[in-house]
Amino acid sequence: MKKTGIILLFLLAFFQSNVFARPFSPLSEIIISNLGMEDKNGNGIIDKGMGEGYEEFVERYGLGETYEEKRNSITVGFHINGIVYNDRKDRLEEHEIINYYYLHIRFNPIFTEETEAIENMIKSYVYANNIPLIWMDDENGTVMNEVTRVLGEGWNKKDVTENEAVRMFTRALQGMRIAGRTGDPYNNGGYHTLPEFINRRAGYCFEVAQFGFWFFSELRINSISVLASLTSSILHEVVRLKSGRLVDYFGSSNRYRVPTNNWHISNLIQSLGTYYRVRGVAFFDRTLLGYAVLYDKYDINNIGRLMNIYFNSSPNRYANIIIELFEYFHSNNDVDKIVNARHPSSSVVNEQVKVIFIMSLVTYNLTNNRNGFEIVEAFLKKHFGRDNQVRQYLEDYK
Repeated sequence: MKKTGIILLFLLAFFQSNVFARPFSPLSEIIISNLGMEDKNGNGIIDKGMGEGYEEFVERYGLGETYEEKRNSITVGFHINGIVYNDRKDRLEEHEIINYYYLHIRFNPIFTEETEAIENMIKSYVYANNIPLIWMDDENGTVMNEVTRVLGEGWNKKDVTENEAVRMFTRALQGMRIAGRTGDPYNNGGYHTLPEFINRRAGYCFEVAQFGFWFFSELRINSISVLASLTSSILHEVVRLKSGRLVDYFGSSNRYRVPTNNWHISNLIQSLGTYYRVRGVAFFDRTLLGYAVLYDKYDINNIGRLMNIYFNSSPNRYANIIIELFEYFHSNNDVDKIVNARHPSSSVVNEQVKVIFIMSLVTYNLTNNRNGFEIVEAFLKKHFGRDNQVRQYLEDYK
């Protein structure tokens, strides 16, 4: 069985629920299947030339006149861990497809049927399975009722320009007297859901961005959340409209003059992974951290945190799980490229890589896995050979 299948079977057993027995996350599967694709070989990728719908998807939804132009508009990869992943032309991955849907397919009048099917199915799935409502109103209409109180009845029934929509967005937040939350969300119980954000009238940039997605969706304007490292320790999230316009309600990024190409997409599925990760760390809950990996399986923060919670609990008892998570991460990420990338948060990412490899070094040693140990040892020597902590571990477990 391929490694993707192994890790998802692990997650399946971990959650004790058969709804996760698929290579894509459940919400992504709704989008991907309604766009005419199916991962027939179970490798978590839509492959060209395998009868999985790749060619049909490109032809129907791609931007441009020729097939090549259409393909190139879709196969742009996605940004995570400081680098761009999978900008290959022969395959489509989960985030690549999800990003494209929210930016170019959703609300397009040509694709009304697909949009309605996807939106209705996602809403039904979220409500039925108690998925955190981070970008969705509750069934009582908590968010809609409060925004309507500020903007008036029928605010979302009008056709408005982008400029007017942004003014309405600002007016809504000001009218609800939303304040910024301070402090580390890991130490403050994690992020609020969207209804909680409205009721408590306070939020981090993450929560404001999710509200922005909901708000512009009500006006049928395509938007998506984007992230940028303002400094090595400050990550900021805002809403980006399809036109490329950034909407930063608190204006936290203004003084940093972040270049446009330094803002990178964090779609709804990734945002759900972020929500679970922060909650999982806040409450030391490995179930929540497992969900974080399920919804954003490439994020080094998600996998590293889950590995760490098992490692700190008992590296002997959980050795197989730690090794499975490491081998999944190692086989699906270009770790050499990650540690050589230069960006504002590269030092943080490199530290995360280092810790993941140290935990793996110890676990391979405990299980007498010489081959795995030597692979990790070689990597640590190559990239962190001068690091005193690494040198000590290499000496201790030689």
